[in-house]
Amino acid sequence: MEQSNYKAVFRTAFFILMAGTVLFVPACNSKGSSGKNRGNNSSVIADSTNIGVLDSLIRQNPKNPDLFAKRARIQASKKNYQRALNDITIALKMDSLNPAYYVSQAEYFIFSGEPNSAKKGLNACLKRFPNNTDVMLKLAEIHLYMKEYSQAKIILNDILPINDDLGQIYFLQGLIALENNDSTGAARNFQTTIEKEPAYYAAYVQAGKIYAAKHNDLAIQYFKSAIDLQPESYEARYELGSYYQDHGYLNEAEQEYDYIISHIDSLQPYPYYNRGYIEMVYKHNYPEAVNWFTKAIDKKADYAEAWYNRGFSYELDGKLSRAKDDYRKATEIQPNFPLAIKGMNRIDEGKPIKIR
Repeated sequence: MEQSNYKAVFRTAFFILMAGTVLFVPACNSKGSSGKNRGNNSSVIADSTNIGVLDSLIRQNPKNPDLFAKRARIQASKKNYQRALNDITIALKMDSLNPAYYVSQAEYFIFSGEPNSAKKGLNACLKRFPNNTDVMLKLAEIHLYMKEYSQAKIILNDILPINDDLGQIYFLQGLIALENNDSTGAARNFQTTIEKEPAYYAAYVQAGKIYAAKHNDLAIQYFKSAIDLQPESYEARYELGSYYQDHGYLNEAEQEYDYIISHIDSLQPYPYYNRGYIEMVYKHNYPEAVNWFTKAIDKKADYAEAWYNRGFSYELDGKLSRAKDDYRKATEIQPNFPLAIKGMNRIDEGKPIKIR
């Protein structure tokens, strides 16, 4: 089944963190914001999620920076990062005393592949607002993203005297620990994150992944807590299903995968693949395994592992021609696929694996 190492865990966590900030967290009203030209459009701005509507509002209120900031967030949600940068730059020209705009600008720079520009803007903001924790945390995130761990740690330590109750401080420290292969320190920081902010979903997921790697059933508790916070989370349910599968809780694993398929995301190939793996390896129900691997292939045509395991299921079921076809397809997708090559050789040599 699909496995992830600590580096992959970190990268996933970081981009979830960044994407969540860009797309879902509204720009905060800072004490440093001038509030100019805001008018009485706050409810209209909050409800405006359509670019065309915002275009119209901007024509009517061309001096309202919040309208440009709102449009920038929508552009970012559509991955139009250059347009997002254009809009947030306009907002900053109108209101250079709003730290939230600098944070948004930094996020769009990151997604545009310009981390140094992101750091430059945030550092300029900190000269005006040296104790703004939102800006400091975003700068620490960017240093972390750039693997500048010492700089990130310095900023996080500087935040502690200002407000040591911010869960994100400890979450970022946990990610730094993961990057340095310190799973114990990472788990401790993620637990502190949860103690400071009990609704910090990502901390539960990351703690769960750490304990899963240690084969510790505490992983189940953490993943379930994450699901309690976000019942429709693909990541938490998939990780819980994977843990169940790896540790022999097959019915529970199947329930999680089936829930993902029926309620969350029917287009992801991995729950189908894992269902096939359970049928093939644990239940020895090879026709059913073929059905599930076929569904995984339908969702991801270049899924070499699914082609291989469908072929292996065919081989175990005595359908050698079909098995060889799938092994060949797996090697077309991934030329250096030793198991698929061995499978073809077994069949060519007349020595297929037989069920006893």
